[in-house]
Amino acid sequence: MDIEFKKKNDYSVTVYLNGQKRLFTEYVHSIYSYTQWLQKQSIEWDFILIYVRRSRKVLCYYEKNDFIDPFPNYSNRGRIKENW
Repeated sequence: MDIEFKKKNDYSVTVYLNGQKRLFTEYVHSIYSYTQWLQKQSIEWDFILIYVRRSRKVLCYYEKNDFIDPFPNYSNRGRIKENW
């Protein structure tokens, strides 16, 4: 198991709508549950940027209609861009 992932608030998330930063959450346990919370709070978003909280490295991003893994890591993650 990667030392960066301890199954306890492993992620930080930035939420974007129309290319503008809308919300940042530092401690996130499950990405899927977080998106469900966004929906429940009526917080609109286009994509979310996922960071590995302990290293602060960008892990991936998800667009609104993507399949969202609850616990992404370096082998099962969402969309990535080169040079991250």
